[in-house]
Amino acid sequence: MAKHRLLFIFSLILVLGSFAQTEDADSVVVKRLVSPSLYLDYGKLLTIPTNFETKYEGGIEILFLEKFPLIIEAGQATLSPEGAYSNGIYESEGFYYRIGAGYYSQFLAKNKIGISFRYASSTFTEDGRIFIESPSGAQGDFIQNIIREDLKATWYEVVVYSDQKLTDLFTIGVNLRLRVMAEYDRQSPVEVYSIPGYGRSFDRTIPAVNFFLKVTF
Repeated sequence: MAKHRLLFIFSLILVLGSFAQTEDADSVVVKRLVSPSLYLDYGKLLTIPTNFETKYEGGIEILFLEKFPLIIEAGQATLSPEGAYSNGIYESEGFYYRIGAGYYSQFLAKNKIGISFRYASSTFTEDGRIFIESPSGAQGDFIQNIIREDLKATWYEVVVYSDQKLTDLFTIGVNLRLRVMAEYDRQSPVEVYSIPGYGRSFDRTIPAVNFFLKVTF
C-alpha cells in the first residue's frame, strides 16, 4: 500500500511539472468549445469471473475548451472478500457515484495528462454471519448475524489522469486515484468492513488504478 501511495505522489509531480512545459503548445491549438464523452472502466469487467468481487463502472465527461473536464462517474459492486471475518462469511453490495472537475493538458500529439478532484458517495448493504464454536462445549456457540441496509459513506479523491487517442472516436487511458475517507455509518459490535467504490473502511486513504475506454462525440 505504501508503494502505491509513493507511485501516486510521483505521478502527481510529473503531471504538475508537465503542465508548465506544455502551456505554449496548447496555446496554438484550435480547441473545441465542448467535447462530450462516455467511458467504461474495462478493468472492472475482469472481476466478473472472480468469486470475491463483481464490479461495473462507467462515466460521463464534458470537456470544455479541451482543458476543463466536468466528470460524473457511477458504479455498482458486490464484494465478498476472503478473510473479512476469520470465522464467518461476509458480503457488501451497493451503488456509488463520483462528481468532480479538473484540468487537462496536451502532453504529446495524441496524449493528454491531467489532474482532477472528486466527491464520492456510496449507498450499500452488508450481509454476513460470524460463528464461534466453544472448544470445550462448556458454553454455547456464539452466532452473530449481520443484516444491514441503507448504509452510507462519503469520501474525496485526487485523480491523476493520462490517456492516448486511438482515433477521433476512441481513447484509452488510466486514472491513478488517492481516496480519502470523509465519513461512513459506523456499526457495533461488528464494524463495517468493505464499502463499494471505496474499499476497506479502516483504511483512511486508499490508492487505486482504473483503466478506461472513452468514446468522444
